[in-house]
Amino acid sequence: MSEVVEIENIQLPEGWVMALLADLAENPKNDIVDGPFGSNLKANEYTETGVPIVRLQNIKRNYFLNKNIKCVTTKKAKQLARHSFMPGDLLITKLGAPLGVACIAPHDFQEGIIVADIVRARLPEDKVNTKYIAYLINSPSVIQQFKRNTKGTTRPRVNLKFMRSLQLPIAPYEQQKHIVTKIEELFSHIDAGIEALKKSQQLLKQYRQSVLKAAVTGELTKEWRKANKNKLEPASQLLERILKERRQKWEEQQLKQFQAKGKVPKDDKWKGKHKELALITGEERETLPEIPVGWVYTRLGNVIEEPKYGTSKKCSYDSSGIGVLRIPNIANGKIDSEDLKFAQFDDSEVRTYQLLEDDILTIRSNGSIKLVGKCALIDANMTEYLYAGYLIRLRPNKRLADGSYLINALNSAYLRNQIESKAKSTSGVNNINSGELQALIIPICSKEEQILVNVQVDQRLESIDRLALEIERQLVKAEKNKQSILASAFLGRIQ
Repeated sequence: MSEVVEIENIQLPEGWVMALLADLAENPKNDIVDGPFGSNLKANEYTETGVPIVRLQNIKRNYFLNKNIKCVTTKKAKQLARHSFMPGDLLITKLGAPLGVACIAPHDFQEGIIVADIVRARLPEDKVNTKYIAYLINSPSVIQQFKRNTKGTTRPRVNLKFMRSLQLPIAPYEQQKHIVTKIEELFSHIDAGIEALKKSQQLLKQYRQSVLKAAVTGELTKEWRKANKNKLEPASQLLERILKERRQKWEEQQLKQFQAKGKVPKDDKWKGKHKELALITGEERETLPEIPVGWVYTRLGNVIEEPKYGTSKKCSYDSSGIGVLRIPNIANGKIDSEDLKFAQFDDSEVRTYQLLEDDILTIRSNGSIKLVGKCALIDANMTEYLYAGYLIRLRPNKRLADGSYLINALNSAYLRNQIESKAKSTSGVNNINSGELQALIIPICSKEEQILVNVQVDQRLESIDRLALEIERQLVKAEKNKQSILASAFLGRIQ
């Protein structure tokens, strides 16, 4: 039986030794270093060309993500030469969640600079296989070392002293190369499966958009329309009647306001002040997908009440007040009330920010353009909440539009393109205001058909969601299989 020693609960095969990371370097002080203090490398010194900088976002477990690379000038790089890396160096994160993520510096760059939250280890390749060490640091036993020694909660971190003192089971040099070859062989099969799963994810996203497109172009309800073609009022007629009623209601309100002030209008000029949304232009119509007879394109503002911005009142996790829905509560078309904040409101404020069943909350401002305009439907269980200022409330005219139908339309590619076009900004924060939301062009059919569209969409999206969940499970399983391989590899159990 092989003689073993037990250190840090790891049993080492014969010929293996437990060593510190510092033991593997020829000159630990110079070969294992972290990045410069923040004051020595500021974001305003970054350039688009020059010597590349490696940041936390570029370090992934067992691979380098060559994306969003910033640079510094050659002069600045010379000042930071101690914090440089070369192809083949080991790069490890010492801040973040998770931390202790390791990869090999790529050969894409001849040289580069690490930031303060990264450690660079330069190991003698004739004595230590750096890939072996990278895989080892990403293995369960070393990950546990990081977890046991992490400081801080909002910014989890370890220091350079700890990094140099990482305890690592080291196999004989030739066996290190064999282990790396075997890991990469086993990983290649798993990675092929992961790639196939990710392609399936993309196909599901495309199918989801196909479903939404079919929903808002009448394709899903084509057979139903054939069976009911003589029973339904065309949406255009209903819309025209509703808009006429809206104008009449506004005129009645205006007249009451005049009379309340003791005035009697002598002519009808005051009626012309009623603001109506702009008609759809010929140029806009050229971009619109074809819709069935009986459907109509109109501005979103024509099928909803006046949009309302949310409260700017400061909220907290003190649950003594009224719950306030925020951007984090908007999730996949529904409200997620898990992360809820609260504030105190008087009766007038409650009436102003009140929510009703079938209301829609939409995100009006965000750094991510993909989140601007994302919506959630208010159901009967959510009407007790109010809503915050980065959200806008859209209240459908119930005679014209169903909330679920509007959300399906707003999530379709055509409406998303409109939203992102209006919201996109170069300032870093993307916004869409209530006027821009009202100006969106949306296809409307009869209320009866909208309800049927929702049923058809829900059935298809439920199937998509089930498949998407299974793919996520398989991806998690694949990553667990990788960790099992690494665990076995560094106990000498793979041949």
